[in-house]
Amino acid sequence: MFGIMIRTLCFLLALLPLYSAFAQEEDTPRRINQAVFNKIEYHFNQQETDSIYALGSSKFKQSLSLQAFQTVMSQQLYPLGQIQSAELKTFEKGTGTYKLNFISTPLQLVLGLDSLNKIDVFLFQPYAGDPVPEKNAAVESSNAAASKFDRYVDSVALSYSRKGHTHALAIGIINAGKTSGFYYGETEKNNKQLPDENTLFEIGSISKTFTATLLAYLVQTQQVNLEDSITKYLPDSVAENPDLQRITLMHLANHTSGLPRMPGNLDATAAGHPLDPYKSYTKEHLYSYLKAYKATVPPDSMYQYSNLGFGILGDILSTVYGKPYNEMVKEIICQPLGMKNTTEHPDPDSQYVAKGYNEKGQETPLWTFDAFTAHGSLKSTVSDLLLYAKAHFKMPETDLEHALALTRQFTYFNPPDTDIGLAWHMNVVGDELIYWHNGGTFGSSSYLALTPDRKMAIVVLSNTAEPVDSVALAILKYMLN
Repeated sequence: MFGIMIRTLCFLLALLPLYSAFAQEEDTPRRINQAVFNKIEYHFNQQETDSIYALGSSKFKQSLSLQAFQTVMSQQLYPLGQIQSAELKTFEKGTGTYKLNFISTPLQLVLGLDSLNKIDVFLFQPYAGDPVPEKNAAVESSNAAASKFDRYVDSVALSYSRKGHTHALAIGIINAGKTSGFYYGETEKNNKQLPDENTLFEIGSISKTFTATLLAYLVQTQQVNLEDSITKYLPDSVAENPDLQRITLMHLANHTSGLPRMPGNLDATAAGHPLDPYKSYTKEHLYSYLKAYKATVPPDSMYQYSNLGFGILGDILSTVYGKPYNEMVKEIICQPLGMKNTTEHPDPDSQYVAKGYNEKGQETPLWTFDAFTAHGSLKSTVSDLLLYAKAHFKMPETDLEHALALTRQFTYFNPPDTDIGLAWHMNVVGDELIYWHNGGTFGSSSYLALTPDRKMAIVVLSNTAEPVDSVALAILKYMLN
């Protein structure tokens, strides 16, 4: 989700003594900290788990076995790919905080050393972001703040939109039988044009809920079964890999396949397009990776968010249905629901897509896809996503409505408090069960949540890589009170 939150990992490592020459320099602690980090970064990118573990202190090894350490690294960290670049952001009281840039999402590493220059803090966290000054000028808004609820939405939205690097923010709400839209900022830097209900944004991993709906539709129309092995639909040269044969279509759709977040051969193709990382990753690359895939996690043993899994799922669904992913979305979902502006390939003559901006407020290109289209390629609008949400409120009658209901059925429990359907994550907020998914690209952030029992939904879309989850959750909790 940004796509999902990365669990915090904290463990101890030891380091061989560093050159005593550093001791003569005034900035010795910082230099030593950076030297330690450089060594760890090298071993990380080489996936030399044993080498990292060999640096551990006896106390660390007593608290964490080599096998457990290998599991942590292989399941939680290596799937993010190589560290593309790193930057020391702060150094205070002997502790350095580093920003780590991966292909998909940045992390931060908090690294602290003890008096013997051995590591006593090694903490991976979601990247907190750089401090951003607020805008000097007032933020344009469509919100008339006529009611108490409108004023609350305005306060939450403006706390986001006043950040100096943000641009357009679009919010759509269904509550108490009423549909409302609130729009802030500008669709391009300095164009003074508010977004509206028909402005397209990249929705990133919210696309996965559409992919899951396509799967559920093919299940409903008896073209596939959730328990089918994925090898049933893959080329023989791929299907003969025994490590793939226990993975089912459902495992792909609820992130329990054991597959990593990204394929190991993505870095090589992304190198030529660092701002558009999936552009050159083809079906040939995907199949090449799958032929050599070696499982480290058995299917159905744990939740492990996987863009790779949804890339494979989309490829299989297109093979079964005989049409490209975008055509499936249009034919099976969008046309029946009257969604005219949800697509992988917007028409530049009739559909306007807000420009994307990165976490520093710099313009960045929209992502394009080849083999990975089903995990995050769609662009959509507030208006379309509210229609999509409303379809989940209906008692199922058509094949599509039954498919939407199937995506919301429980398939897996992800501790401590999240249930998983097909793509959807489910949490209790207040007394209500909420179905939600978020998304993000290098130039967008998105969030969609709905509760069919209350016929309530919220959509938040931004054209900046600044997460909107807190905006959506604050408004959602207010609505539920």
